[in-house]
Amino acid sequence: MSDKTIFTSILALVFAVSASNCGGMHEASNQMPRETRFAFVANYFSNSISSYEVDPQTGRLTLRNTLPAGGVNSRVVVVEPSGRFAYVGNQGSDNISVFAIDTSSGELSMVGQPVPTGHGPRFMLFGPTGNLLYVVNQDSNEISVFSINKSTGILTLVDNPAQSDDLPVALALYPSGQFAYVANANSSDITVYRIDSAGRLGLTGAVPAPTNPVWLTIHPNGKFAYTANFGSNDISTFSVDATDGSLRPQVGRTTTDAPTSINIDSHGRFAYVTNTRANTISVFAIDADTGALTPVSITQTGNNPVAFILDPSGRFAYAVNQGSDDVTQYSVDPATGLLTQVGSSVDTGEGPVWLTLRK
Repeated sequence: MSDKTIFTSILALVFAVSASNCGGMHEASNQMPRETRFAFVANYFSNSISSYEVDPQTGRLTLRNTLPAGGVNSRVVVVEPSGRFAYVGNQGSDNISVFAIDTSSGELSMVGQPVPTGHGPRFMLFGPTGNLLYVVNQDSNEISVFSINKSTGILTLVDNPAQSDDLPVALALYPSGQFAYVANANSSDITVYRIDSAGRLGLTGAVPAPTNPVWLTIHPNGKFAYTANFGSNDISTFSVDATDGSLRPQVGRTTTDAPTSINIDSHGRFAYVTNTRANTISVFAIDADTGALTPVSITQTGNNPVAFILDPSGRFAYAVNQGSDDVTQYSVDPATGLLTQVGSSVDTGEGPVWLTLRK
């Protein structure tokens, strides 16, 4: 498969991870993961959601069921912070399905009809307080903001969508919730927004990035931002101005192999990069003062990993493999950041692209 074919496939389908906090997919604390009991995977080709029970001691996933997602090309699934509702972005049908979660069994039941959004929803992220849902619509080049009814889970559009540049594919929020950043794959830049008291996005500018940035995340200390650049096979580091949210590129880039995501543990010590062409996860140590990345290890995954997630305890991690229709499970060494595969990979539906955990 040529590089161009791989990139086209990735843009059409995957390279994202679920995130329900303001900075990306980070672990919540060092406590035992007793509250994380269920996991959900969005399957792009089978238009479905797979549900799993999570063993709190080993982190292993056990498939419970797979059900229709309520739309076409299920691209992303996220669980709001209270754990009562799940939201599925259906990229092919331009809508969001709302599901109530049975807190005892993890069973999903659809609430009402899917909610229309922009064209090609491919990424969703909750605001810091959990009462807003930001939706990145890649085909209409815009970001929609919805308010969430805490009792019913129903979504209501807050205002007209905010415009981005060409092919927005990922979004991250500054730790304070004051600023938002969107990676635009075709225009190879990052659009920067200020967030007002109602959660609306106001564009403040754009910063050039290397070729085809497909993921970005903010360091927990708020001092650095990182982009995974699929087209240039590297990771970029930016410094972040805490006053106005502006980004400034740092010198040098970290080489990888067709990176599709970069995620940082909640303590800001390690970064994890999915390399979809190499079928690996790269682990990097992060310099807290400069933000520089130092290679630690490379770990095998299934075919074409496109998403990676740390569980809330930081003890376990999961790689979603679009090419082999499965999830690879790992234990995480908190001192070194090293990953060790746990058991066999777990089957999913066709074309898994996103995994989220119910806390």
